[in-house]
Amino acid sequence: MSSILLTEFSDLIQTGEPLAMHTWFQMGGNAEYYAEPQSWETFQNLLKCCARENIPFRILGAGSNVLVRSEGVKGLVINLTEGLPQKLEVCGNTVKVSSNVPLSRLVTTAVRNGLGGLEDLIGIPGTVGAALHGNIGTNSTDIGQFLKTASIALPDGTVTQIDASEVVFAYRQSSLSDSIILGAEFEFHEENPVELAQRMQKCWIVRKASQPLGHQGAGRIFRNVTESGESASELIERVGMSSTRVGGAMVCERHANYIIAQPECTPNDILRLIRLLQEQVHEHTGVKLALELEIW
Repeated sequence: MSSILLTEFSDLIQTGEPLAMHTWFQMGGNAEYYAEPQSWETFQNLLKCCARENIPFRILGAGSNVLVRSEGVKGLVINLTEGLPQKLEVCGNTVKVSSNVPLSRLVTTAVRNGLGGLEDLIGIPGTVGAALHGNIGTNSTDIGQFLKTASIALPDGTVTQIDASEVVFAYRQSSLSDSIILGAEFEFHEENPVELAQRMQKCWIVRKASQPLGHQGAGRIFRNVTESGESASELIERVGMSSTRVGGAMVCERHANYIIAQPECTPNDILRLIRLLQEQVHEHTGVKLALELEIW
């Protein structure tokens, strides 16, 4: 496997790349092989090589919802945010965007052009591709309802276009969850850009007041709607687990559905704290908290 990747992509593949610097938790092991393609064509060629040689691979975006285990990741990690060009085009009430564009940039661009629908999503981290994977949203809206078409790369590197009618969206879930999204086209409704900007600013203030401080290594852990109708944060607080600490991992005081990594924290500390929260919430409420965080 190593000789194939290193031979065909000698100027691109890195070995033993530390993934800590590419994730919000700022910890975890190395990628066996790592690439930051500079063109979408190169990205597709990497996929074709992995399919042909049966090489396992993972796609890394902004790293806001990923925890890498201490042992690292076997196979190839392809980073879509560091080198690939970003596309963001507005035409009337539609926006065409590549999957590696930050969600926040899509939101602000839509608002600036008087296109309403996504302003409530301001302050949510990650890329557009990741947002579509998990159908990111709030209690009143989600990104999936505005999708018109999506461009998908198949595991062998070939590309296909799918219509929104072919995609199934549910709360924080979509049938695109295992797809390699290259880009998407969204359709919004036209509104007053000044009013949209005011709504966006209010949402930004509320969200930032409840999230961990920007300098902290942190991540959102559980899906927020549960069987009981309560949010994950409310359930964690109800069972008295606010500010609980395991090793260097601690439940965030500002928002109990975030875990903050202290300087001495390890991935195992976070995994142990996650298991403890799930066990305590299930024991005292009967609710099983489902992970939103991806564990690599």
